[in-house]
Amino acid sequence: MSDLERALRELDVAWPETPDLAAAVMTRVAAREAPPRRAPRRRLILAYAAVALVVLAGGTLAVSPDARSTVLRWLGLGSVEIRRAPLEPGLGRELGLGQPLAEVPRGAPLPRALGTPDAAYETMLADGSTAVSLLYRGPPRVLVQSFRATVEPFIEKTVAMSSQVERVTVDGARGYWITGAHGFAYRSGAAAGFEEQRLADRTLLVERDGLLIRVEGALAKERAVAIARSVE
Repeated sequence: MSDLERALRELDVAWPETPDLAAAVMTRVAAREAPPRRAPRRRLILAYAAVALVVLAGGTLAVSPDARSTVLRWLGLGSVEIRRAPLEPGLGRELGLGQPLAEVPRGAPLPRALGTPDAAYETMLADGSTAVSLLYRGPPRVLVQSFRATVEPFIEKTVAMSSQVERVTVDGARGYWITGAHGFAYRSGAAAGFEEQRLADRTLLVERDGLLIRVEGALAKERAVAIARSVE
């Protein structure tokens, strides 16, 4: 058994079910013209390396240090470190967002434009339900929240409390770009609540299919719109 094969067998991979990449690679190899006697062995090693590269690039890996180092050396990536970055429960604690979370709950809406947050909180809403608040270190720091609520019944009164509010449309959904010192009222279920300014005097609110998306931070309007559009 080669060093590469041994290292690959030591990998502990945890990721969603994927197609049989090794079988697909070997099928393509077998379909080609038969090479000299020693070529199949080389192609087998290349097939293993191709699968390893896909796993290293796209999977969630938990590998032993020796196995990881061997694979990286074979792939010419000896200086690359693979690690799983934990959330920082203490980051943004002064914002009063609620209970810090060790990880983002499965199924929580995430903005693809920002990726994995640096901290996450479980925030209590007016009706007793909770929302996941995602905080990004930046710079600039950005807060993203998504919860079942609407601001439409209260937005005109909220507008009067801020320096400026611009009505916008994000992929057909109505939204409000708020600048200046502000807060905003919302209705969640049968209850009404009020959210204060947390990070900056710029907030984008987008109502999409009953979901209220809040993007707050020292951002240009175009960037805030792109972040809200990427929430899924």
